[in-house]
Amino acid sequence: MTGDVAIIGGSLAGLATGIGLARRGILVNVFEQNTGEERGGTGLGVDRALITETTGVDARVDGLTPALPVVDEGYRETSTWLAIYRWLRAVADMTDGLGVHESARVDLISSDDHRAYLSGPRITASADVIIGADGYRSVVRRAVSPTRPFAPYGGFLLWRGLVEESWLPKQMLAKTSLGGGRSPHPEAARLVVYRVPGPDGDTTPGKRSITLAWYDASRTQWLRDRGYLVGDEVMGSVLPAAVEGELRAELLAIAEKRWRGAAGEIITAAIEHRVIFGTPLAEYLPERLVAGRLALVGDAAHVASPMVGAGFSSGLQDGKAFITAVSRSGGTAASAGDQALRRYDEVRLVPNRRRVLESLAETQDLLRSTAAQLN
Repeated sequence: MTGDVAIIGGSLAGLATGIGLARRGILVNVFEQNTGEERGGTGLGVDRALITETTGVDARVDGLTPALPVVDEGYRETSTWLAIYRWLRAVADMTDGLGVHESARVDLISSDDHRAYLSGPRITASADVIIGADGYRSVVRRAVSPTRPFAPYGGFLLWRGLVEESWLPKQMLAKTSLGGGRSPHPEAARLVVYRVPGPDGDTTPGKRSITLAWYDASRTQWLRDRGYLVGDEVMGSVLPAAVEGELRAELLAIAEKRWRGAAGEIITAAIEHRVIFGTPLAEYLPERLVAGRLALVGDAAHVASPMVGAGFSSGLQDGKAFITAVSRSGGTAASAGDQALRRYDEVRLVPNRRRVLESLAETQDLLRSTAAQLN
């Protein structure tokens, strides 16, 4: 294949798509505003076969890099943002035709009949196609859907964190169920906990980590008062350093009151080790994925609640579909770039909308179940 593609956003979906394109002959430049691993993240389900199909590199065996570390729960495999990022970045560094540019913030996006353009404080560039993989606060989305530029707040603050098994009592290692589930209480509406590889990718019992997602429907005004939420637009996350003093004591009291056993131990450890942080839930139902020579993938294209799962896999499906569309449009991102993008939109818009509609329904159902307590 021929031509060149610029990808805005060098997290998981952006890197995977860039690797897949470059290893099939497209010149790719990835522009990422952060540096290295500073974005962090927690756990998520993974489909190593899909990662392999998208990137063209087998994530299941040692090859260009060691195999991607996962924890097999029997019915699914799990990993962490950091483990996946490290695997993808190692592959990217060994992929010809792929450049990753860090500390490269992009502020403006546009396109005409022949090229797409990007600019920021340190960069000015163009490409045959620009793909926005820049997350739920996407800059590229503003150009693709200027009338609906941001993902609206969904009513929950998700307290999240990664707890190392070594912080917990040893008897926790033998537990098959870590607790969690739904409750009618708005400050503890839902809890999800599961095991993932440890900080260094170790999957040995005792050296793994446990990821948690605690759905808190009681924080909307709290988020507004502190500037994390302006209208319905999410402005950012509650960093671990902000979970101090009165807030820390409040969360510990809620954990002690609402959860017992393993779940309570895990949340308490996250708070006491100061690794818990908050992410306001945003959801975005796309009306389009493409405009001119611009396209969206992953959370830039569609944002759903973790309740419906498969967020990372959905982003991979986007990247895989775009690669296939380029191939079927003559193998070029240049003269046939707009044709490839139309094919991509036809293939991915409907399933992405279906997933977000499911998310919206699940979110409303959970909010209704806690409304009586809120009132």
